Amino acid sequence: MPDAAAAGNELTTILEGIGEGFYSLDREWRITRFNSAAARHFGRTAESVLGRVLWDIFPGARNTALGGVFVQAMETRQPVLAETPSVVISGRWLAYRLFPLGDGLGVVFRDVTDRKDAEAHRELLIHELNHRVKNMLTMVQAIAAQTLKNAGVAAPVTQALTARLAALSSINSVLTDDTWIGAELRDIVTASLRPHLAANDARFQIEGPSLRLRRKSAVIVSMALHELCTNAIKYGALSTEAGRVVVSWTSADGRMSLAWQECGGPAVKPPTRQGFGSRLIQRGLPAELRGRVRLSYPPSGVVCSIEAPLEHVLEEMG
Repeated sequence: MPDAAAAGNELTTILEGIGEGFYSLDREWRITRFNSAAARHFGRTAESVLGRVLWDIFPGARNTALGGVFVQAMETRQPVLAETPSVVISGRWLAYRLFPLGDGLGVVFRDVTDRKDAEAHRELLIHELNHRVKNMLTMVQAIAAQTLKNAGVAAPVTQALTARLAALSSINSVLTDDTWIGAELRDIVTASLRPHLAANDARFQIEGPSLRLRRKSAVIVSMALHELCTNAIKYGALSTEAGRVVVSWTSADGRMSLAWQECGGPAVKPPTRQGFGSRLIQRGLPAELRGRVRLSYPPSGVVCSIEAPLEHVLEEMG
């Protein structure tokens, strides 16, 4: 069995080697350990703080929100993991862990100010990018509308192009809100359908678990839903007040299954020709998702079933 001195030296070596600040408190809030990383961060030597009460060393800290977390952790004996602005050093952010240690607390922390600053800068850039993309899409819409008008192109064609550009703008906003990496499928569905809905429109039923799609998958799914919705308004369930649409999805056995199903509208017949929307859904969608798409036209209403491997469509978590 190692003697007490050897065990103490080993513990000191561990606390110095963890690469993060550490200090411990007894039940009376006296500091019992204070490693060199903590000393550097607070600008105080271990000798100057050991045995002293935490709240005497940092006056006023107990009356802050973070001080309240410390008190609660001491009373409940429950671990706490969080990030917070430092209450001791202005302008700094700390990631910390509190955990029961004997009858007191152990505190592990690190300075994450650089990461927080980088995240804030990235968010600023993303919002600027969103603003520029929206302006660009607005310009493209105006240029396209004027060009088609001067060329004598029929108004329905111009309207269809404008609507598709608006759908791209809508999904762009969703992606920007989620840092341009990916987005929740529910948000994608809602954003794709929103331009076609009146206030408090209850003709859509949307249901499914939380799934975060990667950016490219989000864009193609959004465009496909826009085309389905446009077709439903012109010819399908949404062309009548009684019509309804159910958009649902599931996740099982490594695959995502998404279904669009119309009901309550006029009797449906298969189209006599394949337009842009059908080609996008039946060719572009399965190619991008590396999955399968089945678009059918039973008399009761259009049904579109989409299946894709989760590993390809879900946002990569880093």
